[in-house]
Amino acid sequence: MLFQFNEKYPLLSKSLQIFTKEPNMLDVTHKVQALYQDALLDFSELHLAEYFDFCTFKLQNEIWLIKREIRAKYAFPKISYLPLSANKDGIAIRKFMTEFMDTVVENLRDLVKIYVRCSFIIVPETIMKHIEDVLKELKMLQNFFCFVSKSLREPESQHIVNFFTHALAVAGHTSMLFWLYLPDLTSEEINVLLSDLLRMRIKPTQPCIRKIYVDVLQSLKSTIQSAGWYHKIQNQEQAIDTEASFLETILHNLADLPTNNNSSQRVALKDHLAILQEMLNLLRANIIHVPIQDLEFLPVIDTAIIDVGLLVYSLYRGEEEEKEDVAPGEVNPEQVLDLSGNIQSIGKRIYPTFRKAFQSNLPRILGLGYVDFLLNNLKEFKRRYADSPAYIKNQVQIIQKEFESLQPFLVDVAEERHDGLDKCQRCATQLIGKAYEVEYIVDAFISKEGPLWCLERWLLDIIEEIAHIRNEVTEIQGKKIVEEAMNNTGKTQTPSSLARSTIMNDEVVGFKDVIEKLRDQLIGGTKGRDVISITGMPGLGKTTLARRLYSDKLVVSHFDIRAQCCVSQVYSRKNLLLEILHDATSKDFECGGKHVDQLADELRKALYSKRYLILVDDVWEASVWDDIIRCFRDANNGSRIILTTRNHEVANYAKFQSDPLPLRMFNDDESWMLLRKIVFGGERFPPLLMNIGQQIAEKCGQLPLSIVLVAGILAEMERKEECWEQVAKNLSPYIHSNSKATVEHSYQNLPYHLRSCFLYFGAFLEDSVINVSKLTKLWISEGFIKGCEGKSMEDIAEGYLENLIRRNLVMGTKKSSGGKIKACHIHDLLHDFCKEKAKEENLLLCIKRDQHVNPSGRVCYHKQLAHRTFVYGDRYLNGDWSSCLPHVGSIILHNDGAAFGTVSHNFHSFRLLKVLDLESIRIDSFPIDLVYLRYFAARTQVSSLSSFMANHWNLETLILRHSHYQDAQMSLPVSLWEMVKLRYLHISKCNFIIETAEELLEKSKKLYDLKTLSTPYFSCIQDAEFILGRTPNLRELRCEVDGVDNFQYYVLKFPTWIGILKILRRNTSLAKTIPFSISAPDLRSLTVRDFYLHPQYLSEIASFQNLQVLKLQSIHFDNEEWEVSDGEFPQLKVLKLQRIKFFKEWIVADDAFPNLEHLALHDCKFLKEIPSCFGYLCSLSQQGISGKHKLKIIRILASLSLSRSLGILTILIQMIIIIMMIVAAAVVVVVMMEMHLIMMMRVVAAVMMMIMMRRRRRMSI
Repeated sequence: MLFQFNEKYPLLSKSLQIFTKEPNMLDVTHKVQALYQDALLDFSELHLAEYFDFCTFKLQNEIWLIKREIRAKYAFPKISYLPLSANKDGIAIRKFMTEFMDTVVENLRDLVKIYVRCSFIIVPETIMKHIEDVLKELKMLQNFFCFVSKSLREPESQHIVNFFTHALAVAGHTSMLFWLYLPDLTSEEINVLLSDLLRMRIKPTQPCIRKIYVDVLQSLKSTIQSAGWYHKIQNQEQAIDTEASFLETILHNLADLPTNNNSSQRVALKDHLAILQEMLNLLRANIIHVPIQDLEFLPVIDTAIIDVGLLVYSLYRGEEEEKEDVAPGEVNPEQVLDLSGNIQSIGKRIYPTFRKAFQSNLPRILGLGYVDFLLNNLKEFKRRYADSPAYIKNQVQIIQKEFESLQPFLVDVAEERHDGLDKCQRCATQLIGKAYEVEYIVDAFISKEGPLWCLERWLLDIIEEIAHIRNEVTEIQGKKIVEEAMNNTGKTQTPSSLARSTIMNDEVVGFKDVIEKLRDQLIGGTKGRDVISITGMPGLGKTTLARRLYSDKLVVSHFDIRAQCCVSQVYSRKNLLLEILHDATSKDFECGGKHVDQLADELRKALYSKRYLILVDDVWEASVWDDIIRCFRDANNGSRIILTTRNHEVANYAKFQSDPLPLRMFNDDESWMLLRKIVFGGERFPPLLMNIGQQIAEKCGQLPLSIVLVAGILAEMERKEECWEQVAKNLSPYIHSNSKATVEHSYQNLPYHLRSCFLYFGAFLEDSVINVSKLTKLWISEGFIKGCEGKSMEDIAEGYLENLIRRNLVMGTKKSSGGKIKACHIHDLLHDFCKEKAKEENLLLCIKRDQHVNPSGRVCYHKQLAHRTFVYGDRYLNGDWSSCLPHVGSIILHNDGAAFGTVSHNFHSFRLLKVLDLESIRIDSFPIDLVYLRYFAARTQVSSLSSFMANHWNLETLILRHSHYQDAQMSLPVSLWEMVKLRYLHISKCNFIIETAEELLEKSKKLYDLKTLSTPYFSCIQDAEFILGRTPNLRELRCEVDGVDNFQYYVLKFPTWIGILKILRRNTSLAKTIPFSISAPDLRSLTVRDFYLHPQYLSEIASFQNLQVLKLQSIHFDNEEWEVSDGEFPQLKVLKLQRIKFFKEWIVADDAFPNLEHLALHDCKFLKEIPSCFGYLCSLSQQGISGKHKLKIIRILASLSLSRSLGILTILIQMIIIIMMIVAAAVVVVVMMEMHLIMMMRVVAAVMMMIMMRRRRRMSI
């Protein structure tokens, strides 16, 4: 305590100067200072413990004596005795006052604690209430002082000086009262003392106090309205906090206004004050969330706050004043009218702050499908809330028509590329932003969460703004800007700084197998012109590999002409041609000298009849290829073009003969080799750094770019183990800081509709394998997927993912039996980018919940959560969620099995949640009031869903998994059939409650949107028929049923569109027959497990014309034989048989399974042999055989391989013989022609000789 006092004393000693002008107080002040110095000296010289009590008793006695003396002489200081200057003994008055008031509040709370502990009896509640009231009023006064002083360098008027002096005097007087009287007076005396302090010194009930407050606010208003005031504020964020605190003070004073009488004017005044209170609460709740860059209207906000303060203080009237002005129980009507006008004026200034706070929470990259959700919600609003005010319904109707008219425009934007469409995308972004706002307004109307006066004004403004956007769209469509942008191939922007990438050294380390393969394609292969394409994600080393091949000695000697160019994202066709011409001709061409078509003609001439090699690096669009390929003539002489691209579609578009090569990642040896070479070159590697160096190479994730970046860091460091260990510890930041530009280019080239989908990968944990089904459902629920007529949302979402995979931004890791991608993965480099970019775009906020390391990880620490928030960590506390914004639309929590407690309590303030993913944690209750929820996933032990199903009519995806008990069941209530928007329903071991089946058949709705249902339990055929009848558009069903002991078939008609069916048996203790026959014309995949199968059932399965995947697991065969006839299983591609019992004979006709590609046999112990016909199926490419049949199938396939090899060899021999015969015939022809030519020449020579002899004879004659 003494040491604490020692730290505070310099400030307290200055506070004692407040009372030096009081009569007889100067001497007392000096005595207190002397007492402090003596006590400090005594305790500093204290060495023996037995003297401690003596010194303490002595000090307490002296304090008691001096307190008695002070009580006799002390009185409340008058303002006239307290002249205040800009500085107080060298300390700036604002700083002095702030520190002094903080110290007073802190010390008073300590005194109260001591008082409570030292009391021999329980402290009366009235005293404690008065004490808390005093401390609260002091805090309110401190808020007032901070608001006044935040923009002032020094007191600028007498009114401000008077206010500062008053605050100082009140704080000092309060501390003196507590110290002097609190322990010694009776309860009644303390109550009187504290009541007087509140009423006479702090609260604005006294005219003199109220005048101080009003004068200082008017003076401050004049200061704010003066030019340049806004620029004086140094810390805008602190200024906003100060304003929010002062609003708390005004609200506190507003709540204390007396409105107890029941006259009509008093009732009107009370209503107006309630509206004013609502406005102030709205402003206080939202002002702290307005971004700093949007605070250009800060003077307007401050002026509004001051006007509110003046209004509130003007409403305070002392009892004597009230008696003089009006009759008892009456209110001046002019005051009520005045108040109404002032409140309306204040509301107009508060509304922009509220709206800007909401807009700042919106993501800057938006999903084009969000408008679809809005239109559905607007229709639902009109249906469910038909009794809403007419003007609200009319405005909603106008907005609905506007958005419906603009839907085709959004579809056009979704199908176009980003480049050249900035204006279109800006309009689309603005339009979707309005959709977010309209949805919030409608939700606020329904939930009555927002103030009506604000929402009405907001709707009118949005209608006007949407009309402005529509006019812009009309102008764009009229000028056909979209078509012009898409046809513009000659870009004039500055080329990318990455055009000539120098990140990786031209000398390639690794990829030896790839180099040999590509070199062979360049030198050998077809005689025709060919394109060798290298594709892959950023950082794999495509450019370096291509340049290595381009400069290879064997390659160089093989070609007559070599030239290269780098396209990059922003390119100019003319510059590309000039670049290639320079390399091909070694001549310099002036950029402005010739037209682009002339340059193209020059290049064609330069390459004519030459064997050329052209390296075209970093191609982003297929249109680039169209611009230059016409210059590369095919002379059938082995010319080659090397092309590098991140986009696999571009490579396929440019293909001639050779397939594009997707460049692989480095293996561990190559990673280590590259790291060593860059860091040490040809030098010897220090053995001490071997282990840590290999760890660093492994942490680089097999990405050459990452290895090069980290190696560059290591090369500049001391070659010490501790230095390298520090790099290994902080590896991710090193990589990320240098590679962002590379990934940024890929991101900027993404079409608009794929950007949010790509950044959403940041919501998943690093290095996690992401389930595609879950990913696409989240995309749909977030509004990222734009609907298209004739396609399901799931199919469109899968198309988006495939597009990202083709662009090498995402990697597929697992495929289903039908060939679809089941799981995907994103590289760490790209994952870091997604998290950072998503935060920058306000799309996602990732919070790591680790209180032990970083206290800012607490969710409540973040004043404003992004629209979508992703939280992961060691545990979650219930209190974390109490202070978060209600505007948050999505929350994803990650943890390994942590318990989350009462969910309905934790998420009560998130009333507008659309996505809540708790699948990685356990919950013990369900949220009951999140009526706008579209996606909900969790693990739980709760057995009933009645309370949850009742309100969540917007739900589209519901995933509930049992956390512990394997046999646990969950009952689905009747209210399920009210959730008509459900698309995906997965509940582990769920039972449908169908006791009231007859009533439901007549009254329940059908779930037309439900596409996937898993895993209901059907206790009888009637249950199954009822459920399937209620879900006519079901595409995938995974169900559990009970079999029957006696063979008896029912024909169960499944929905027409069902394509995937999994039938499992609940009770597996005894073998039972499947109780129904399947009628599903479009069935593509069937899984049956734990049943006894009759031959008739197998025959029915074999007749399915569209069946592609068949899985039989833990099956008992009836007659130990399965015969497959000709033509059966016509489209089957995958056949998996696992743990098949009593399956001995398998007879397969030659024409059965004509399209089988994958055969898997596991644990089929009874099967004697595998039909040899499987070895002759040309389509069969994969086999998964285990057990005793593995050797058998290997022999069959080996025999087949030998037969195929012999057949191919025979054909080759026959071809060679034919070729030899042709060559022989050609030789004979040539020989005969040569003989004929010789004879002809001899005849000609003879004739010539005869002619010459005749001439000689004539001449001689």
